[in-house]
Amino acid sequence: MATSPHDSDGERDDLAALDFSAAGDEQAESVLDVLAGYAEETVEDEPPQVFTVTNPPGTVTVTTYLDGRVKHIDLSPKVTEMTEADLADEIVVIARLATQDARSAQYAHMLEGMRQQGHDDVATRDFLTRDLDLPTPEQAKEARAQLFSTRYAGGHD
Repeated sequence: MATSPHDSDGERDDLAALDFSAAGDEQAESVLDVLAGYAEETVEDEPPQVFTVTNPPGTVTVTTYLDGRVKHIDLSPKVTEMTEADLADEIVVIARLATQDARSAQYAHMLEGMRQQGHDDVATRDFLTRDLDLPTPEQAKEARAQLFSTRYAGGHD
């Protein structure tokens, strides 16, 4: 060690015992430098899968990521004719549908992955719907059709 256990006044420096650095290694490589090569490798990721739902009048479009987070909300100029409360409600309804589409895609991806691993379809479907509360793609389509037919039956343009 380059540090003496005694300071210049001849008194004992108890903290010198904690100096574990080797002499002259101020610029030595860190053990983490070994990992630097991995960071340089760029993996071309696929763009994230997104799910988009537009209401029948075409005023609100919501795009979500696979995990259900909202990526983007598009509003048409016709929304200026809506009240704030109606617009907020419409955004929430369409966002829920887009999230439901994303969750149904999670169901499909997980079911396929479990099939590839040799798991039983019936048990997997039960697990995905009951335990994870994921809708099937068919359930998501049916829910959207039902909502659109009841909510927009009066021709809200």
